[in-house]
Amino acid sequence: MSQLDALTLAVIQAGLQQVCNEMDIAFSRSAFSPVIAEADDRSDGIYDRDTGALISQGEFGLPVFVGTMQYSTGELIRLIREGKVGTPEPGDIYIVNDPYLGGTHLMDVRFVKPVFVGGELFCWLQNTGHWPDIGGMVPGGFSAHATEVEQEGLRLPPVKLFKRGAMDQEIFSIIASNIRVAD
Repeated sequence: MSQLDALTLAVIQAGLQQVCNEMDIAFSRSAFSPVIAEADDRSDGIYDRDTGALISQGEFGLPVFVGTMQYSTGELIRLIREGKVGTPEPGDIYIVNDPYLGGTHLMDVRFVKPVFVGGELFCWLQNTGHWPDIGGMVPGGFSAHATEVEQEGLRLPPVKLFKRGAMDQEIFSIIASNIRVAD
């Protein structure tokens, strides 16, 4: 790979950041959750196809997600390599909120999408947004009486919510059945 001059590198960096900014704006405008749409408790980014390392993140998301999103993408890649999660195909979107796999808390739900170019995996896109409820012993998931993570809500390992562009209705039903305001 040849070296890039500083100007070309700056243009590429700004272009990638603009893509992430547009992801942030689209996420915010389409969100049901006021925590995502109004409090901006969300973030979007582009991640390396092999390691999950951060390539670019938008300016409008929460900086706290920079490290955790990178880690959760890396964990997804590891689990795919170990055969514990299905191999990515065009149109797939994984959902995960497991705090032990690069998450923060159960209400921060991540969607991870593989991007293919010429039939080959090119990179990963990920967004994270705070859902107002994910089940658990109290609305919103925060309870001073919780003694284990399962009491805070539904814990999702990485699973394909979308397979080849079609939503898996069974997985969606499990999620919707555990949320107080599923609509």
